[in-house]
Amino acid sequence: MREYQQKHLVRTLMYSRVTIVILFLLIILLLRSIMELNDKRIEVTKIRDDSKNERRIVMEKVAKAQLKSDEIATPRGFESYVRTTYPVVKEGEGVIVIYDGDTSPVSQVRADMNVWERFLVFWQRFSERK
Repeated sequence: MREYQQKHLVRTLMYSRVTIVILFLLIILLLRSIMELNDKRIEVTKIRDDSKNERRIVMEKVAKAQLKSDEIATPRGFESYVRTTYPVVKEGEGVIVIYDGDTSPVSQVRADMNVWERFLVFWQRFSERK
């Protein structure tokens, strides 16, 4: 008889509406946490891919800088770098500037100013007095 009462009590508790509602709420909470973890996984995957891409770009830049550094380490490379970067010449050398008139047009300078330019000049003079 006691076994039957215990089984009846267990069945009553298991199939009661309160127990079913509690189990349903637990399932909803578990599903919600699983969805949040999945969102975090997707976000972390995106961040990982971005960092891999950045790392690849940085490695390419480092390789390019290393090649340039190796090139500059030689005397000829250093001289070439200095000549292309800065306008310098050795003693006894001259610099020739070649102007190509056909490909670089020169625009005409206007003699008169429009109203807004006159106002701007007036405003600058007025603000300098203060």
